[in-house]
Amino acid sequence: MSGEYQKELFGEFKKEKGKFKKITDKLTKRQQKLYMHVPLENIVFAGIVIIMCIVVAFALGVERGRRFGPSATLEEKESLEEKIILPEIEISATERKTPDAEDRAAPKPLEPKSEESYKPYTIQLISYKQKALAEKEKNRLLNKKVDAFIISSGSWLQVCAGNYVSTKEAKKDLEGFRKKYKSCFIRNK
Repeated sequence: MSGEYQKELFGEFKKEKGKFKKITDKLTKRQQKLYMHVPLENIVFAGIVIIMCIVVAFALGVERGRRFGPSATLEEKESLEEKIILPEIEISATERKTPDAEDRAAPKPLEPKSEESYKPYTIQLISYKQKALAEKEKNRLLNKKVDAFIISSGSWLQVCAGNYVSTKEAKKDLEGFRKKYKSCFIRNK
């Protein structure tokens, strides 16, 4: 029994593997799957944290939208748009109005508008975001003797024409405007 050995237990008796055998062993070697155990409480907590982050981000977005949206104040809108510098006009002391004692005593009641002066309808011709373009279009219409004006709605400026008592009266002029302004329509002021 002296000549018998368990050769697999000793490194010096192991046969050298060829290069091809080493490569095939690496390719065929099975990878062990990685299992991770996460308690249900941790998953629920992570879900709550993610939902809270979404709610906070949404609330901040709403607040930012209110600040710069259509309901922004006039000062905020002016800061966002191009500022037009107007020359300052000095008013002399004689031109300044000082309130009389009668004016301070009681405010004058508003006079009801007669049906002839009340004209709630107009024709909206076109809308612009830039004030300069809207003013240019309004002035072009005024030069053609059209009663044109601008209505502001949020960040949009609508160029409108005419004042009408009824939609029936406005429809007469609407067809004439449709030749140039394809999508014009009658609206309340």
